[in-house]
Amino acid sequence: MRILLRSALALLPLLLAGCFFENPLTSKPSDNLNTWLLGEWEHRDKKGAVSRAVVTPLSADTYSVQVSLPKRGGARRSYTFEAWGSRVGEYTFHSLRNTQPAADLPEGAFVFLHAQLVDQNTITLRSPVLGSPQNASSKALRAEIRARLKDNSLYADGKEQTWKRVSEAYWERDGQTGLFRPLRYTVPDTKKKSTR
Repeated sequence: MRILLRSALALLPLLLAGCFFENPLTSKPSDNLNTWLLGEWEHRDKKGAVSRAVVTPLSADTYSVQVSLPKRGGARRSYTFEAWGSRVGEYTFHSLRNTQPAADLPEGAFVFLHAQLVDQNTITLRSPVLGSPQNASSKALRAEIRARLKDNSLYADGKEQTWKRVSEAYWERDGQTGLFRPLRYTVPDTKKKSTR
């Protein structure tokens, strides 16, 4: 399995606190749909607050990503994105376009992330740290990413998030799209002791 995943999974709370851009990293998808990323995902922060993301296919290379984030007072913030994989050199990043207006993210704005596979039901997501202006071209954004990859300054230390898949969705199964099922393959908890 690839260490670097080829699709957009979800927008991180840290992304929403950071920069957004007027242009994607690539104007169209650079990779096909990665079915490993379809499904419902959860992230729990240190205080136990749960963020959720539901990733379903829109086409053979684009995704619908619905994100629900906790907010103070028990309310939640919701976002809907169209997402695709954007190749930058040997790496795949993720361009997520906001499709609905939100108080902290304009409709049509882009945010970016990178996903790394831990196991079949766990990924680590990182947001690139970019200094480019919001109206930077796709070419300029890719150039900055390449430069920051070379000098190891693309990610902020300790800002990555771990997401766990809680249910699967299939691109196509028995003629239906987006069919959810319980996890087929669960990963044993290595922290539990054997009872043998």
